[in-house]
Amino acid sequence: MEASKDMVQEGAPFVPGGTFDPWSSRNMTLSPDGGKTPAPRTEGDVGAIRAAYENGLVFRGRVDIPIIDWRHYLEDQLNMHNTRQSFVSRERIIEASGDADNQAIWFTDARPGGAQAGQIAVAFAVMDRWMAGIRENPKRTVGQNKPADAGDRCFGTDGRLIASGPHVWDGILDDRAAGACTRLFPIHSTSRVVAGGPFDQDMFKCRLQPVDRAVARGGYGSWRPGAAERARLKQIFPTGVCDYTKPPVGRP
Repeated sequence: MEASKDMVQEGAPFVPGGTFDPWSSRNMTLSPDGGKTPAPRTEGDVGAIRAAYENGLVFRGRVDIPIIDWRHYLEDQLNMHNTRQSFVSRERIIEASGDADNQAIWFTDARPGGAQAGQIAVAFAVMDRWMAGIRENPKRTVGQNKPADAGDRCFGTDGRLIASGPHVWDGILDDRAAGACTRLFPIHSTSRVVAGGPFDQDMFKCRLQPVDRAVARGGYGSWRPGAAERARLKQIFPTGVCDYTKPPVGRP
């Protein structure tokens, strides 16, 4: 993308009179010759990254309020609201506090044509009782005040409860066998995680390694790039590719 100082006004495809602007194309830094020469790459500013961490712009999992993370399952639509983010949040909460007792994850199936029912009213009712418990028992933790029906759940398109309990999402953040909801609602990966990046996505600038070293370490999984492909990778990443085995840059 262009540097912020060089960016222009985005298009407005959903506003009357607006111009369609797919993927923020007006601010893309593109190849000058249609892909023969790789597009110039930009580099994250370490000072800006550190400022984002230090000023609360990055969620680090430090939260002491009850949370019901409810969303429709939209993975088959390649929706930008990917379900992985629920578990990224959970991982960060666990890293900060040791557990995620204050968070419940609820999914409602939206396949194939969208959910026929939502759990907003149910979630509000559960949250109201959860908050009432906190008011009545202020010496207890948020997790200790959690109602029995405020645990993890997943629902069908008609609102029917499919499964609930502490193990329905097993297999996503641990090595247990997949839980009932995990089996029904696959959580897809990302290119960075496949390349070795952390599940919690809490890394905005990595230390680099040469392409040949990354290949030798198995950083591309089962893919074994040939000579031409390695040359192309080196052309695209002349300073190297991420080495996720090392601490990130810029995080305090």
